[in-house]
Amino acid sequence: MSGTPLTDKYLLQQIAAVRPAGSIIVEKAPSSRGPMHDYLPIVARDTFYTCASGGLGFGLPAAVGVALARPNERVIAVLGDGSSMYAIQGLWTAAQLKLAMTFVIVNNRRYEALLEFGRRFGLQRVVGTSLPEIDFCALARGQGCKALRVERSEALDGALRAACSSPEPTLLEVVVE
Repeated sequence: MSGTPLTDKYLLQQIAAVRPAGSIIVEKAPSSRGPMHDYLPIVARDTFYTCASGGLGFGLPAAVGVALARPNERVIAVLGDGSSMYAIQGLWTAAQLKLAMTFVIVNNRRYEALLEFGRRFGLQRVVGTSLPEIDFCALARGQGCKALRVERSEALDGALRAACSSPEPTLLEVVVE
């Protein structure tokens, strides 16, 4: 592979740069929340939804709900790979209802939020937090959604634009360092 590897900081910066005006962000990517505050400014009222704490996996189905409630606006779900697995079947609902929305999976190949809890409690090993082989594009396609995978920074902007302009639900899996 050639090119520059991606970070969540760069991904969030580019979402801010290329997202459609007035688009709505629904977020459940807790390990990227710090960079989100720094690189993805929310500048308009009612264009950002998240959960303060404890809503395991709410992000994907919440994004579908927001898309249903606001059908003429682009909804972009920014989801961690671990968080998305709680309710991945929401992709099927989006496909069945033909919702023009974008799902961005921040794929760091681990459930970082749980690893962080383990660190706080002094655990040497946190079982079930490594997610190296999940193919989110295959999961999305299997449920009727379009899907794109990005592993290098050079491909990100074009993929984001394509996903954010698609008339059908589209998942963008972005592999980050």
